[in-house]
Amino acid sequence: MADNPLPTPLVYASSEQSSPSKIGSWVSADPGKLGDPLKRNAPLDRQLAVWDNMNRSTLVDLDVFEDEILWPQHKGPFPEPTERAKRIATNEVQALFYPDGTTPAKNVSEDAIAQMIVQRVINRVGLPNKHKASLSQSKTSLTDDSQSKVDAAIYPDDKLPMDGRPDWTHMRLFIEFKKGGTCNDPFDDDAADGQAESWAESRKKIRGQLLWYMRDVFLYQHRTGLYSLLINGPEFRAMRWDRSGVLVTRATNYAQDPVSLLRILWAFALLELPEQGSDPTAILLSPDSAEYKRMDIWAKENEALDLPYEHRSDLSQFLPPSTLTDATAENNQSSGPSRPAPSTRYKANQPTKPVFKFIRDKFRKSLVAGWPRYKLRIGPEGREFLVGKPDFPGSSMFGRGTRGYVALDVLTGELVWVKDSWRPFYVGVEPEGEYLRVMTADPENRLIVPTVITHGDVGGQCTFASTFTAPGEDEDDAESEPAGIEETGPAHSDSPVDPPQTAGVKRRYEEDAPMEAPDATEGSSITTKPGLRHLIHYRIAVAEVCLKLENFQYGAQLLRLIEHCITTHRDAYEKFGLLHRDISTGNILILPRIVENNGKKIVLWHGLLTDWELAKYVPKDNSLEHARQPERTGTWQFMSVAHVERPKRPVVVADDLESFFHVVLYQAIRYLRHSYRDRVTEFIISYFDTFQQTQSGGRMCSQHKVQFVTKGDFSNARKTLVFYKAKVRVNDPSPINDFLQEWVSMFVERYKALAEPVPETSEDDDFEDHVLVADDDDGDVILEVQDPIIAASDSSATLPNSTTTGATSEKLSTHQATLDLFSKYRPTRDVKWSIHDKVGDQLSQQYDPRLRVIAAKSQIETALIQASIDGSGSSKKPRLDPQASVHSDQAVAGAGPSGSSARASHGAFRGRKGTRSPRGKGKS
Repeated sequence: MADNPLPTPLVYASSEQSSPSKIGSWVSADPGKLGDPLKRNAPLDRQLAVWDNMNRSTLVDLDVFEDEILWPQHKGPFPEPTERAKRIATNEVQALFYPDGTTPAKNVSEDAIAQMIVQRVINRVGLPNKHKASLSQSKTSLTDDSQSKVDAAIYPDDKLPMDGRPDWTHMRLFIEFKKGGTCNDPFDDDAADGQAESWAESRKKIRGQLLWYMRDVFLYQHRTGLYSLLINGPEFRAMRWDRSGVLVTRATNYAQDPVSLLRILWAFALLELPEQGSDPTAILLSPDSAEYKRMDIWAKENEALDLPYEHRSDLSQFLPPSTLTDATAENNQSSGPSRPAPSTRYKANQPTKPVFKFIRDKFRKSLVAGWPRYKLRIGPEGREFLVGKPDFPGSSMFGRGTRGYVALDVLTGELVWVKDSWRPFYVGVEPEGEYLRVMTADPENRLIVPTVITHGDVGGQCTFASTFTAPGEDEDDAESEPAGIEETGPAHSDSPVDPPQTAGVKRRYEEDAPMEAPDATEGSSITTKPGLRHLIHYRIAVAEVCLKLENFQYGAQLLRLIEHCITTHRDAYEKFGLLHRDISTGNILILPRIVENNGKKIVLWHGLLTDWELAKYVPKDNSLEHARQPERTGTWQFMSVAHVERPKRPVVVADDLESFFHVVLYQAIRYLRHSYRDRVTEFIISYFDTFQQTQSGGRMCSQHKVQFVTKGDFSNARKTLVFYKAKVRVNDPSPINDFLQEWVSMFVERYKALAEPVPETSEDDDFEDHVLVADDDDGDVILEVQDPIIAASDSSATLPNSTTTGATSEKLSTHQATLDLFSKYRPTRDVKWSIHDKVGDQLSQQYDPRLRVIAAKSQIETALIQASIDGSGSSKKPRLDPQASVHSDQAVAGAGPSGSSARASHGAFRGRKGTRSPRGKGKS
């Protein structure tokens, strides 16, 4: 049965927000991480990209960009173009903009500018190292699902596209052309509040284009940074992007000084590949190479080697007794047959070892025609892995940018899992691989966690924008510089495994270990620019390739898989003092394992708890401590009610156990048979994607979620949530009902100790519900929606008392009571489960939070801009008509906190070595 129409959002902006830039803290990630990824929708995705990547822009003068970013002083004098090149550029530019030699031309078209710059300047002057440009305004790449049409790009001569399409794989620098005017400039050099990013509608749209082009280049390539140009009529801006932000020059009038633009292009063409932003530890494979062809061979279906992976599959006919070794025994976590010793290089030209069929299928799916393939070097030894298209790409342009691959291990010939990300540099927080090694080091205490093959920070690569400080910048503009950062030029390393030579970074971090800043607390993020995280490139390869949790086959199996992960969570905590802190449905996977059973080799599914990158060591004495990260830790939808309200309070065992509860409920409501089958989407929105915010800025989980875990109330005025065994016996309740009631009673007991009753809500209460889409990097998104599930007549709930110290009930202070409960509800003669209680995904195909997020942010932005225009200092929450158009031009056209002063089309020329104006303050 189809879901009911989704509710219309009502949006308000709280008194804490004074500028649309504040919306940037509400980051809307791809909600597909909770299920199947959403299909790309360029207009929606670009609008969200603009909001999600706010306050990442830093304005710099052109001479600073040249001397400190593009061509740092340790490289010697800035390279000058040849006299011939200067003459060609000057003549062509002036012929277009000053056709009679003195009078500026009017209405010069975008296409005329593009043709002149690309064909008559770049491709005529002969840039160094055989760089040329290609136009691609009207066609898209055949492999790009976002259908982006970047205007032009710089390529090496032998990779220059000839079909008018962008080649995202070989692009070195992208160029966007506009016809000129303030409306086509996404940045504001003169904003009174120091915000570099303009919020006029047309200007936001262009910033969205630039962000998406950057996203495409980083998706196709492996990069540490990227240069680009925005040529807007007679003015240009040069930019350098990385995972922390973008450094952008103030607008320069090249029509009056054509050499200013040529100098940027000339110096860029002289840079080595790592200096241009290419990652030297990722080698692009040629289709003619042996390694490229080897990937094709390994991807082919092989009936003799592709093993069934379904739970309890009999593998006796596939595996002779000699192949069942310790590596596939039940007490080991290998996902397949044994692998050769690490010192033995796999030399066979054909795969000879069996592998679960789904793993080879995933590898084959990654070898998309036209998509680049790379050889990645990982770990201190530079071990090599071959990868194609990522199994999942990071959803945000800035931040961790996590990508996961099914990869071919060159050394062993096995298909393994590789994760590539940019990890925040926190004092006292170890890389994920270190935690995994600790938990598997002792054979007697081996936990069922991913098996590390190799891991490590990548070639000393870290973000530049997060640490860049322009000459003469006031000390108040940046946070105190941490110890361990030394003043250097942006040195570049061309060795994939050399000690760190932070590519393009003005300051670099010592290789040995994170250094603690003066007065820094444990886990504080090292950064020298407010709001910009300092990120370090990190890769890890693990042996296990797993199935998503949603592949469970029936309800009893779902509970068994979760029980495995809680057991691992307990062992990590009790034996090693580690707390996971990011329990979510995406971090619980299914690991098929081969075991002996009555002389047969069968497959058993085991729950695997993964993604330990946010884990922490807890105090041995259970003393309270400050949360080690300055933001909420975990995935929003599955955080405990207590942790959401008090994010600075450290996560405890009870919080992670509550997150496990929310995971079970999420999977059950989506995939099991129950009484809410026609309102699943409403349930997901009201329970998981919603939160409450008070006028004082405090946050709480949705009223629906709070009522579940603090009162144990699974009902509302219209219907009680009941899970059933099978369709033919709809009145036969599933054991999961009693299981959930008993489990939630533990949390009710906890919150009685933590909380005091909150009065019933009314129209004058200080909190309201909002829809949220969580980000895999940072932040939240707000969108209010009236709760369609919980009856308004019973809205009182118990919430964590903000004055409590975080004491928890005895049952949740350890894992034992929870594990006993799971054991109690295992299938027996008395506890009868059905293997037919799972149905297809009941979440509506219309479920696309992007539309509601855009509606929310548009209306919030309109309210904030109007408040700014009115000069109102009222703390009252402005409301907007929920039926108002979210695309109304009057919301931002020609007005906003970024100021309304516009530059003339031919503004004053900003000379290269003129007086340096102070950089805009307050960027974050």
